[in-house]
Amino acid sequence: MAERVALVTGSTDGIGRQIARQIAARGIKVLVHGRSKTKVDAAIAALRDELPGAELDGVSFDLGRLADVRRGAEQVLKLAPELHVLVNNAGIFANERVVNSDGIEMTFAVNYLGPFLLTELLGPRLTDSASAAASRVINLSSVAHTRGRIHVDDLQLERSWTGYAAYAQSKLAQVMHAITLAERHEPTKLLAYSVHPGVVMTKLLRQGFGPVQGITPEVGARTPAMLATGTTEDEPSGSYFSDGVATPPSSAAQDAEMRQQLWRLSVELAKLA
Repeated sequence: MAERVALVTGSTDGIGRQIARQIAARGIKVLVHGRSKTKVDAAIAALRDELPGAELDGVSFDLGRLADVRRGAEQVLKLAPELHVLVNNAGIFANERVVNSDGIEMTFAVNYLGPFLLTELLGPRLTDSASAAASRVINLSSVAHTRGRIHVDDLQLERSWTGYAAYAQSKLAQVMHAITLAERHEPTKLLAYSVHPGVVMTKLLRQGFGPVQGITPEVGARTPAMLATGTTEDEPSGSYFSDGVATPPSSAAQDAEMRQQLWRLSVELAKLA
C-alpha cells in the first residue's frame, strides 16, 4: 500500500502522543502537532528514538484561535501533498471561563470550533487523497457528551458556564460533527468517527476531575489508532465508539435538526464562506 499520511492534533504528550506512536508504528507517516514548536520537535525526537525509521514531521499552531488554525492548515497542506487521516485529539478542560480574541469561549474553541475549521480546511485534501481506501476523520470525544447539550442561544455559555458544562457541550459537538461529516461525504471518500477512549490518566483528567484512576494513554490510544489505520469500513461512517465498541451515542447527538443548527452556527463562527 502506498504511504499514508496522518495528522494527530495535540500529539506532544498524553493520549495524542500514544496515538501518533501507534499509527507511526504501523508504517503511516505522522504529522505531530502541538502549540509549541519546541514541544513538537522534542516529541518527534523522542518518537524517532523509540521507532527508528518512522516517518515523522511536525506542525505547531494554536487550535484556540481561528487565524492560527488557518495558518496551521496552510502548514499541513504544504507538508502533505496527500493526507489520509485527521485525528482531532487536542482538548482542554478549563477551570475558569476564558474568551479568546475571536470572542469564543476557550473550551468550545479548542475542543470543537478549531477542529471543525481545521477539518473543513483540510477536507478537500483528505477527499482528494482517497484512492485505494477512504480517508478518515477521528474525533476524540468523551462519555461526558451524554451529559451535554448544545446551547444554541448561548454557545459561549455566558449565562450558565461551568467547566463541566462547557466540556460536555464541546464533546457532544464533536460526536455530532462526526455524524454530520458522515452524512455530507460519500463513504468511499471520507469516513468519520468519534471515540470515547475510556477514562485515561492524562493531564486533562487531573485538571478536570482530580485524582481519578484510569487506564494508561497507551491503552486509551488503541481504538483511535485502530480506526485511523483501518482501510475498510468495519462500522458505518458516523459511528461512535466507547471503550473500543461501536455504541449508540446520546439521543442529543442523534437529533438531526440540532446537528443542522450546530453546523450552521459553526460555519458562521468560523467565518467560512
